[in-house]
Amino acid sequence: MKTKHTVIKLFPLLIFFWAQHVNAQNSYYFPNAKNLDNSIPTPEQFLGYPIGSFFTRHDEVVAYFKQLAAVSNRVHVQVIGKTNENREQIIATVTSPENYNRLEQIRQEHLNQVDPSKPVLGNSSPIVILLGYGVHGNETSSTEASLLAGYYLAASQDAETLRWLKEAVIFIDPSLNPDGRDRAANWFNAYHSEPPVADPLDKEHVEQWPAGRTNHYFTDLNRDWLSLVQVESRNRIEFFHQWYPNVQIDFHEQGANATYYFEPSPARHYSPVIPKFLYDEVIALSKYNAQALDGIGSLYFTKEGYDNLSPIYGSTYPKFYGAIAATYEQASSRGIQQESSNGLLTFQFTIRNHLTTSFSTIRGAVAEKANFFKAQKDFFKYALNEGRKDVTKAFVFGDSSDVTLTQNFLSLLLQHHVQVYELNGNLTVGATTFTKGKAYIVPSAQPNYLIVHSLFEDNILDDSIYYDNTAWNVIEAYGLKFGKITGAFAKGNEVTAASVAEGTVEGGLSNYAYIASYTDYNATRALYSLLDKNILVKIANKPFAINTAAGKRPYGYGTLVVPVAGQSISADSLYKALQEVTASAHINFTTVATGYNIEGIDLGSSNIVTVRKPKVAIAFGQGITSSEAGQVWFLLSQQLNLPATKLDLSSFQRASLNRYNVIVLPGGSYNAFDKETVEKLKTWVNDGGTLITFQTASAWAIQQKIVDETLKAAAFAGRGGELQPSTQQASSQQNAAFRNRQQSGREDTAAAPASGQNADKQQSAETRQDFARKEEVEGAKRINGAVFVSDLDTTNPLAYGITSRKLFINKNGSTILWPSKNRYATVAQYTDKPFVNGYAPKVSISSVANSAAIISANSGRGNVVLFADDPTYRGYWLGTSRLFLNALFLPNDVGRFGGQQ
Repeated sequence: MKTKHTVIKLFPLLIFFWAQHVNAQNSYYFPNAKNLDNSIPTPEQFLGYPIGSFFTRHDEVVAYFKQLAAVSNRVHVQVIGKTNENREQIIATVTSPENYNRLEQIRQEHLNQVDPSKPVLGNSSPIVILLGYGVHGNETSSTEASLLAGYYLAASQDAETLRWLKEAVIFIDPSLNPDGRDRAANWFNAYHSEPPVADPLDKEHVEQWPAGRTNHYFTDLNRDWLSLVQVESRNRIEFFHQWYPNVQIDFHEQGANATYYFEPSPARHYSPVIPKFLYDEVIALSKYNAQALDGIGSLYFTKEGYDNLSPIYGSTYPKFYGAIAATYEQASSRGIQQESSNGLLTFQFTIRNHLTTSFSTIRGAVAEKANFFKAQKDFFKYALNEGRKDVTKAFVFGDSSDVTLTQNFLSLLLQHHVQVYELNGNLTVGATTFTKGKAYIVPSAQPNYLIVHSLFEDNILDDSIYYDNTAWNVIEAYGLKFGKITGAFAKGNEVTAASVAEGTVEGGLSNYAYIASYTDYNATRALYSLLDKNILVKIANKPFAINTAAGKRPYGYGTLVVPVAGQSISADSLYKALQEVTASAHINFTTVATGYNIEGIDLGSSNIVTVRKPKVAIAFGQGITSSEAGQVWFLLSQQLNLPATKLDLSSFQRASLNRYNVIVLPGGSYNAFDKETVEKLKTWVNDGGTLITFQTASAWAIQQKIVDETLKAAAFAGRGGELQPSTQQASSQQNAAFRNRQQSGREDTAAAPASGQNADKQQSAETRQDFARKEEVEGAKRINGAVFVSDLDTTNPLAYGITSRKLFINKNGSTILWPSKNRYATVAQYTDKPFVNGYAPKVSISSVANSAAIISANSGRGNVVLFADDPTYRGYWLGTSRLFLNALFLPNDVGRFGGQQ
């Protein structure tokens, strides 16, 4: 047994060995450090394990930076918001005490960079650098690197570090995606082995669905910088616009068999609207990264892959505000260590590379700051001049019948610090009239013109090698009315904040009924709120008009009708409930005292039908496209406050489906469903259920004969894959027969396979290519998030509330549907010239032309709603998501009014 005296004797030895271990880690991560302040705790001393031996949870990351702030006058921490899982988003500000004492003065000086009329910053001003780590939660090395970067900047006494602190304000965002970070960290730590297992097939390296890349709602936050759907993005953008950093870096990971990537990206992926001189400055910064990685013997590559043209990414959004911004990508060990084609890849190695480029970025930014200051100033001058030269002098947007959507888009513009003005009076552009007080004007001639261009303008791309969305303007995604002004225009006062409609019951208590237009985006929110209160709500399948003190007031398809008779509560309680709903949904109901309408149907018509409360299950789990499942979950939670069941595929067989009246199948693979489960789903639909399917799930539902519709082409190659002929369209005779049945006269552009000798010649002609052209040729076959336009039947219940027949749709897959045999069931059909925005190959455009975008088909007493595409795409396609929301409530009415085949 050891005595107390023995322990005391051993204690100095423990301290010695601990110090030796810490020094070994420091020599690996900081090989050139000569003078580190021992009063500053290393991450290892604080956490209790060496960096790179475990995955640090987000709360520990936050705690360490707060500890640095407590012991160092160089480090200061602020909370910029919280995530959906209540984790803090923090920014650590690292600079000299002298700079921090005048931080607000420095900020105000930097804000002058946005104003082209003010002089460029002088060399005495510190450069502002923002280092953003881990926007993809399972790209884990960067957040660990942020801990070491924070430590070194707090502890180093080297002359170079002191210069950095004097000449820069460095912002560290250690974890851009806290919720995804912890999902990944928990996985890797749970399957941590001692000794580590390097086999790529070990469970540690193979995360299960949905993995840690995305946030709480499975959203890729590195696609959310422009649309700002998620709370993390909105918090981050608010901070960004307080500073307009001169340099901003987005740290990522890539496949284990890669090396290290930093920009410049390929010139063909430069944005056509960003001035080249800004990309040239990124090249200047890259030389410092190359020198640093050369110094530690790390391989790297540049000028290959990675899109760099749209403001949806964390490395490109800052470029639209004049920053020298870039993506850095490190090969990922996805665990403590993993075999790779470059040898054994360790977590520590991946961390060191990101740490090295963190410091080389600071080094380069400080050295080049005069050039970077000038580039940012020149950028805003350039943007203003480009806006002045644009043939479109201003954009006008707004819909008097949809205040919610108008204000939502206004809010988005203001979050991006776009200059927006009121209308002086009613304005007609083309065939659209915009109403004063309900619409707004956005001049092109403003310093933030390039972000205005991105939000409003189409971009037609002729290059084919892109790996993500090629269309990103938001106005089409919102489905909001807008116009372009090419001549002189007048503007009213500048708008500084979006407003929220009060929402009220016009006319007070009624003993008869209340009605509300369905055109506002929040009408579905009000509808579900009422149904959730067990209030009887009806919906009008035909228009009518009532008489008011102000004259005739028309009400269109989908008008909500709440009768007083037949309710389970008193008239007074009903009125009180309606007041609560109108206040929370921000829409108006109107009191009516008679069911007799001056035009159209009366309130007692059989064309005004009762709406059922949706009880929704969403297919979740391995095989499902997690982003689509997350988008549906997000939409139902945030827009409707509807508690949908997230039903794992493995649970379908034993689940009692009768507790749901709506089941949503996002895109993905449903091979996990055995024959009995498919039959169970068919029976559920036939008994009155509503099945809603996206993309490949729509193809699957047709192939399983859950619904009697027909595929034109299916995405067998996966998301964004090459268009391939459907097995159900294998013969030209079948295609011809189907076309005759349709009596449409359209040709099948997804050609049937050739046969015999001609087939051999065709195959040879189509496939013989130089190997070096493989990426170019195969990339040209993909549809990567292009915008297409369809004709929408606005009288169909799925389209209630939408007043324009022109429906823009984002297409990022290759499921293509024939129009329904039931001539009334094709809700939206792509036009004969459907391509609008982005990049799409000609053969794909031809295949999409005249195909069905949305079908609502009867099956027994139920319905199957087939979306050829993803209507909830990335959470910001509100124009199509409202059709999805309608599908929850309304599709059972289609059969009643659909007529005969």
